[in-house]
Amino acid sequence: MFGNMIRGFKSGSSTEPEGHNRIQWNAALGAGLIAGLILLVVPRGSPWSSLTFFSPVIMGRALPSNLELPLLAVWSIHLLVSLLYGFIISTAVAGLRFERAVVTGGLLGLVLYVLNLGLVSLALPVLRANEVSVAFTHVVFGLLAAGAYRGLLRRKPAPPSQHKPA
Repeated sequence: MFGNMIRGFKSGSSTEPEGHNRIQWNAALGAGLIAGLILLVVPRGSPWSSLTFFSPVIMGRALPSNLELPLLAVWSIHLLVSLLYGFIISTAVAGLRFERAVVTGGLLGLVLYVLNLGLVSLALPVLRANEVSVAFTHVVFGLLAAGAYRGLLRRKPAPPSQHKPA
């Protein structure tokens, strides 16, 4: 309606992504990386957490000090897990609209937490601690990754304007 009233107005690009139901791998990679980097800076998904950027944390799970992994190795593992989670979440939300994708991403983050808890309980039970914070981190990751994926999708070019400038 207002597009015709404003001289030289061009509508923005379409909100529909290319290949609506197919996953875009570059966007999935970017989504996992963006969410992982945010949770690297804010390790528990909350800036009010007692953990900092320099705390040895992998996906919200603090590592015990006796593990003695170099911080660079911890960050690398965290980012690898983030990429894996990002691909999983991106695959699931590929055909969804933004709002539904974000909600689904948060729920998938909770599912990934349950899988993570099972794996940690079996393989490294010493890492089980403060599970509410770890679950919160996974939900925040899912929300961030789904939102980032939807934002990074390549879009179809907008059709040319139908009106002629006056």
